[in-house]
Amino acid sequence: MILLPKGSPVKEKINPARVNLPEAMEKLADSGFSGYLRFDSPIGTGIIIFQDGHLISALMQEIDVDGRIIAYDAITRIFEMSILGNAVLNIYRLSSEVAISVHALLHGEYVYHGQDIKLIDIRGLLNRIRDDRLSGCLRIYTEDRVALIFYESGSALGFFHDGSTELETTADLSLSVAALPGAKLDLLSTITAEGKKMADLMASADLGPMWEKARNRLLEERKRRESQSGKLSETELKARRERLLALFRGVAERHVGQFGVTQVEKAFRKVSPTISLVEIEHFFSDMIRMAKLVAGPSKVKAMVEEMRRGAKELL
Repeated sequence: MILLPKGSPVKEKINPARVNLPEAMEKLADSGFSGYLRFDSPIGTGIIIFQDGHLISALMQEIDVDGRIIAYDAITRIFEMSILGNAVLNIYRLSSEVAISVHALLHGEYVYHGQDIKLIDIRGLLNRIRDDRLSGCLRIYTEDRVALIFYESGSALGFFHDGSTELETTADLSLSVAALPGAKLDLLSTITAEGKKMADLMASADLGPMWEKARNRLLEERKRRESQSGKLSETELKARRERLLALFRGVAERHVGQFGVTQVEKAFRKVSPTISLVEIEHFFSDMIRMAKLVAGPSKVKAMVEEMRRGAKELL
């Protein structure tokens, strides 16, 4: 799971399968948007970050998969996840400064991960950040609340909370999250991007063809699965028919001998691969008529009753 404060909501709870994502992202770029798009699904979470209209970062974290996908591979996977139709898209606005800080955070290295705040010497940790002149982020969170404290060379740059777009100068909300039951802490070390121009992923790749390629590939996979499902269904029908025929042969042989086996094979030719109940009843009628030629009523009755029980179990 990727833990980030929500920022200022632009759009929430969108089904991205109903959106042409390349066109929507182009509009965000044209408007000079700074912020991030968050895609959540049972597959995992994808984040796309814009800074001043430039798509500077894309990251995909799949559930139960080690490592993260980044850049164009992440965009492709996010497109696929969206097209499948079980994702939720939320868009949050941030300041340009916070957008680049969030980018650095997502690509940072863990110093501490998932530490229970009650077990951490916070004062000692802050002293270490200062003494080591660490650049990075202190993330404090519960299941539904997240607060970030960004550091540059050991000094706090500011605080980022749910609903804010700028770095705040007070730690009140961060402290309130830290006081919640079950609060945990991550410390990540990042490389400063100050003064560095981030590459625009949209400037070096056309997202439209990427979107269409993902759509076409998933469509082909779905057709292939449907075709395979149909073949399996035919195979199952054939196997079921063969099991039923074997059952009828065995029952007929026990009750009326080899003559019964021959008559079963003859009558069963009228039964279609789907084996409807009407066809089975016609089959029993034929067997009763032919079995009476060589066996008494009690044997014929016993044979058909056993056939009915076996057919019921198989069908």
